[in-house]
Amino acid sequence: MSVRKNNNRYLADFMFNGYRYRRQFVTIEEAQAWEAELKKRLRLGLPYQEMLEGDADGITLRDLLEKTMVRYWENGANEQTQTTNIRQITDHFGEGFLARNLSTAQLDTFVSAMEKRNLAASTINSRLATLSKAFTFGIDRGYVDTRPKIERKKVSNQRLRFFTDEEVFQIVAFLEGDGRDGFARFFEWSLETGMRPIESRNFVQSAVREDPDLGYLVDLRKTKNAYPRTIPLTQKAYQAYMSHTDELMPFARYTETQISKHWKFIRECFNITDPEFVFYLTRHTCASRLVQRSVPLQVVKEWMGHRTFEMTLRYAKLSPKNLLDAKAALEQAS
Repeated sequence: MSVRKNNNRYLADFMFNGYRYRRQFVTIEEAQAWEAELKKRLRLGLPYQEMLEGDADGITLRDLLEKTMVRYWENGANEQTQTTNIRQITDHFGEGFLARNLSTAQLDTFVSAMEKRNLAASTINSRLATLSKAFTFGIDRGYVDTRPKIERKKVSNQRLRFFTDEEVFQIVAFLEGDGRDGFARFFEWSLETGMRPIESRNFVQSAVREDPDLGYLVDLRKTKNAYPRTIPLTQKAYQAYMSHTDELMPFARYTETQISKHWKFIRECFNITDPEFVFYLTRHTCASRLVQRSVPLQVVKEWMGHRTFEMTLRYAKLSPKNLLDAKAALEQAS
């Protein structure tokens, strides 16, 4: 048996044919009996679905989150982010915490705990969005009756920054100087394409093709928001891709852990503590460059894979040169 005590309850938790089955009970006898019966049904191919529904006192928050994962995020582009969110939520509330007991006051405590860790507002909102989706899923299927009020943090667009050309030059120089040439190419790839790291990890070599008019392209089918798109590759982006063709999925090696490790090195090189100086600025920088160089917003929207113009406008940063160009245009008009 694989029953263990979890707070004041007993958790039956086991694997069968690659799938995990788990449920909590008030007594160890109930947990052991449930596990034995479920294993028997699984071995004999008997109906077992009703044994997975609910809990002795209601579904736990972790079980609700995991059911939501299976329904919406498993094997999707957003799976890794949601896995991290679920782990962090479960670590805070505990494995045996019942979903129906989650209150707005407890969510405020959860947010405060994340703020004390200096997490970005967007990261906090991502975890709150995971909870919100799980409760919507739970209410629709009768796992819970109500949902707590979930208030997102306001994300200020005024401080959204991007890399300067000098910073880009220095970052590449630092990486190459330390023998991190592979990550330097991944940095350039991300900067030139504007792709999300998870999108870069998920495409395979066959997604890159040559068009007689547009040159080399990458077709993205597995994206964060399930919005397929095609991105033309600049010469620098194509060179970065060619340097990684030793694997079927060229950039799959750059996991969140790997990116964090290399980016910690970059932050130390710059001796920078700015929490907004993150690798994801490659995407912000690509979009900002397109807008600042007068690429039509509709094209920028398609290139970046935004669903709304509001998202595209977040990257429409004005540089001093933009202002000088505007001044020149007015003077010509007069």
